[in-house]
Amino acid sequence: MVYGPQSMANKQRTIDYRLWTTTVLLIVAFACTQNKKQSQHESYTCPMHPTVIQDMPGTCPVCAMDLVQKGLPGEEVKITAELNYLLKPTNAMVISSIKTVMPVQKEMEITTKANGIITYDTRRITSVPIRFGGRIEKLSIKYNFQPIRKGQKILEIYSPDLVTAQRDLLYLIKSDKENSQLIEGAKEKLRLLGVSNSQIDRLISTGEESYSFNVFSPVDGYVVEEAALTSPVPISPKTASSAMDGGMANEGKSNSVQTLTPVSSSELLTREGMYVSAGQSVFKVVNTEYVWAEFDVYQRDAASIKINDLAHLTFDNTTETIESKVNFVQPFFKSGESFVKVRVYLSNVGSPPAGQAGKLRIGQLVTAQFTITSKEAIWIPQSARLNLGTKEITFIKRRGVFRPKEIVTAHQSGNWIEVLSGLEASDSVSYNAQFMVDSESFIKVKN
Repeated sequence: MVYGPQSMANKQRTIDYRLWTTTVLLIVAFACTQNKKQSQHESYTCPMHPTVIQDMPGTCPVCAMDLVQKGLPGEEVKITAELNYLLKPTNAMVISSIKTVMPVQKEMEITTKANGIITYDTRRITSVPIRFGGRIEKLSIKYNFQPIRKGQKILEIYSPDLVTAQRDLLYLIKSDKENSQLIEGAKEKLRLLGVSNSQIDRLISTGEESYSFNVFSPVDGYVVEEAALTSPVPISPKTASSAMDGGMANEGKSNSVQTLTPVSSSELLTREGMYVSAGQSVFKVVNTEYVWAEFDVYQRDAASIKINDLAHLTFDNTTETIESKVNFVQPFFKSGESFVKVRVYLSNVGSPPAGQAGKLRIGQLVTAQFTITSKEAIWIPQSARLNLGTKEITFIKRRGVFRPKEIVTAHQSGNWIEVLSGLEASDSVSYNAQFMVDSESFIKVKN
């Protein structure tokens, strides 16, 4: 196609106009960009309230903090020494420094505590039987647990059988004193009824029968009625522990088993004028020169306590400690009880009425600390064990990661606890298991 001179002029004018327009637009765009950069470089904002932006330094109208200059997006941050310490490679794991320990396999001295009371030594309780029936004429005992000496009178009894036996002896002596065999048989009958030789000699010398005979104590001790001695007062280990702690509530595991203690009212049920039958035991005499300390021990702890094991006894309201040995461990399980009886025999020589008042009293509260040596086992610090209530766990470190592992524990010795299963001697565990758990975590144990 061929253009004329006029067409060529129009075309040139169009090209010139387009060039001029493009130049103007470029100049305007460059000016706007420079103004925007200048505005961004000169803007200030609040670190706590980013919506607050000003074009000059000042303070935040909300929190009164100094405004900081706002940088451009993508601007490079200067790496200081503090930031460089925190930066780690992307393929590395950032964790705190956690102390670990290795389980220890050895024998340990185990200390077990138990609460108990002082009670009678039943081997030193002597019955005072009535060998002849009759009526109580005079009662020399005024109250239960009254001190008494050997040979001291307890009561006087009128007995028709004794009167008849005395008259038979006196008749033989008067009418047939040469018949020594019958006379000796009459004397033996009186002896079997409980009459002493001195009483028989006095009967023969006076020639008059006695209508009441005395019953004497066979040993030193405290005289008590049969009914009072067998009347129990329930005392639970929890009550004993609370009393020894000054009446404070005993937190932790509660003990509900009852220990029967022969303590009752001092009032006598036996009265003058009452009738007794032959062979009846109205009174007993308790000797307290030797007593028992009986303790209720949990079954899991009693399994490791043996006869002759060392025991340190501490009494209520005193700081004195007595060192003794275990003399008896209940060899059977009693229905309805969750405890095993452990008994320690104690000397209380000097108790009244034989001498000076003894230190140990029946019903006195006592705490025992049994020390035994365990078999060789795995032990970890107590802080490495976390008790979740239904289970116990520890945190094992494997390949740089701590994972919870369920364990079964047994005895405790100081700050160490015995592990029955769940750990090996080569495992590395966290020293502080509580540190591994925060307030919102939930532990899933996978064995």
